[in-house]
Amino acid sequence: MPRLLRRSAVPFAVAVAVTAGLAGCVATPSPSPTGSATSASPSVTASTRPSASPTPTPSAIPITIGCGQLISADAMYAFNPNYGLLDSWTPTAGSAAATAKSEHGLACRWSNQTSGDTIDFSVAHLDAASIEALKNDAVTSSTMVPTYGDEAYFSVKNGVGTAIVFQGDYRLVATSAAFLEPGDATDLIDAALSALK
Repeated sequence: MPRLLRRSAVPFAVAVAVTAGLAGCVATPSPSPTGSATSASPSVTASTRPSASPTPTPSAIPITIGCGQLISADAMYAFNPNYGLLDSWTPTAGSAAATAKSEHGLACRWSNQTSGDTIDFSVAHLDAASIEALKNDAVTSSTMVPTYGDEAYFSVKNGVGTAIVFQGDYRLVATSAAFLEPGDATDLIDAALSALK
């Protein structure tokens, strides 16, 4: 009898041990993320992104005339018969002519066939606010002259004269070594302003 009890007790003890072992193998559910876990990595929203303020671009009206209409061959001949209009010309980046082209304007160059000197004219048709801002810029870099247009400025730098002329909503810029004083450019600027009417 005691031997029988010992035999039945052994399988019972084994069963208890297996059951306990299996109970330890049950997968414990992983804790679901809480609000504190997600707050550790803040989300980027439209309000937290740095916003670059775009530089306002002038509202421009395309210039529809060509260089030969801006200053006719006769007008240039009267100024100096050695100057001829270049068929193609790429203005230097950052120049007034390059800026005018970016504003749907016109940029033209005439070259003296003897000396190689050039005359550059550029014109843009802009909104009134942009014209006013450009006038304010011209005041700081040039001398105001009563020679042409509604408002005009003239300066000479490194032997090259530049006239900046405002007529209504047009900005006209004329640059040349042939313009050493405001009066030198008068006839050509008057011809160009007449073509813009």
